[in-house]
Amino acid sequence: MEPNNSSMKNRIKIIDRIITAYKAKKLMLQAQQIQQGNIKEEPELLFDDLKKRMNDAYQKMKRRKKINKLQSIETHWKGLS
Repeated sequence: MEPNNSSMKNRIKIIDRIITAYKAKKLMLQAQQIQQGNIKEEPELLFDDLKKRMNDAYQKMKRRKKINKLQSIETHWKGLS
């Protein structure tokens, strides 16, 4: 016997409400922690992450430029075949 389509929709709505309530509770707890000052070093962690990503992007760009430069030099690949 197949479940009724409307009962399935009702179950999905209930699940969505539960998920929404959970997310709201989690955001409320995070806001309380921030207000109490329990969360420290968050800006520092964001800055460290930013520095790491910038360094990685710079290295990637440098590698790409070097590879393009070497590929453009025909004599560089002359003795490799």
